[in-house]
Amino acid sequence: MDWSKAKTILIITFLILNVFMLTMILFTGSNELFRNDYIRYAKDYLTSRDIEIKSDIPRVPKSTGKVLYATKEYNVKALCRLVFGQEIPFSDNGTPIEILFGGEKLILTDDELYIEDRLPEGELWFSDFNTFEENLINYLSNIGFNKLNLYLENFSEYEKAKEIVFTIKYKKLNVFDQQISATIDNEGKLTITAPSKEIKKENGKGEVLSAYQILVTGGLPSGVKIEDIDIGYRRVSEGDLYGVPVWRIITEDGGTMFYNGYTGERLY
Repeated sequence: MDWSKAKTILIITFLILNVFMLTMILFTGSNELFRNDYIRYAKDYLTSRDIEIKSDIPRVPKSTGKVLYATKEYNVKALCRLVFGQEIPFSDNGTPIEILFGGEKLILTDDELYIEDRLPEGELWFSDFNTFEENLINYLSNIGFNKLNLYLENFSEYEKAKEIVFTIKYKKLNVFDQQISATIDNEGKLTITAPSKEIKKENGKGEVLSAYQILVTGGLPSGVKIEDIDIGYRRVSEGDLYGVPVWRIITEDGGTMFYNGYTGERLY
């Protein structure tokens, strides 16, 4: 073996590696410096307009893909057993499917699953929020929803009814236009609406704007108090096959605004 030649090759290899590592360090440091400078500028700008942020701002990967929506395949026979306690004959020619039996109801369309179920233990569900939530999650698991993919969005309590709203998650991010609403009344009737679409996979990559870029360019009115900022997915227009990363801003007065994470455009 020609050790002299081998040594030369090794030296050249190490030099190339060191130059590459130095370049990456300088590039990363420059990006971090730019990011920190922009955050300082953004905070000063927001302060000058009396815009207050009351929540933490999440950091997300700059490259996040679109997501593909597809029809959720519900097992209608299993749903019948869950709601009616037995299988009910129905016309299996696709949606819509509408079954009414014994004062209970199951409707499945291209957009929504709707259930009315009179529960023997329904009054117990109504008596306590934790009991309602725990039993509802078990009920939804029988429909085909994973507990780990349910985010408690809202809970409302009225004199004769309690309501829970879950937002469905995909890979730890909320899908803002995919929600499950469930109401239990004081007579034990459970009413559920759930989406008939689900996310199947990511499709492509794109650079996502930071929350600070959205806050600076989003046209927020002066004096607004921001209660929460979150990143998730949503379709730009109803009926789209694809959803994009979006920023959701919730204000102190209960207002909600969505911004396209790729373009910064406000969605309506």
